[in-house]
Amino acid sequence: MLKKIKPYLIINKINTFVIFFLFSFSALSAGGGDDDKKDTSVKSAYYYKAVKLIKKKSFNLAIENLLKAEQNNKTDPDIYNYLGFSFRKTGDLEKAGMYYNKALTISPKHKGALEYQGEMFLTLGQLQKAESNLKKLEKICFLGCEEEKMLKASISKYKKGKKSNY
Repeated sequence: MLKKIKPYLIINKINTFVIFFLFSFSALSAGGGDDDKKDTSVKSAYYYKAVKLIKKKSFNLAIENLLKAEQNNKTDPDIYNYLGFSFRKTGDLEKAGMYYNKALTISPKHKGALEYQGEMFLTLGQLQKAESNLKKLEKICFLGCEEEKMLKASISKYKKGKKSNY
């Protein structure tokens, strides 16, 4: 004789399996620290010090700290973005461009790098490139974002012959 299986038992077993699977997956993804990885605390200290220096407009000191941070982490687009920003603010647009490109190579949708690079393009008189960056930001920030607003405002000022504040 075939034993009749009740539907609620099947559903109960499926629910148990799904819950078990979800908890197992989250446990696996939560663990797994790699002891061989480079200690990024040095990068963090230099990076955060540089961010504070940028806010104080001490761009040369910020560059020194960001270059030290880069030694421990060559894949952080934020480091390269701030290097680009700091070099742009010191007037070294060649190095600024190089670092913005590095940031965008690592993270092509990096909003800060797209905005700051757009500002650099305006400084160089390259309106079309700045507008291209704005279009990228509009796609990334389909609901709008601060970087998009800032670059849009700078382009508007540029078209009126005024200098950007950024």
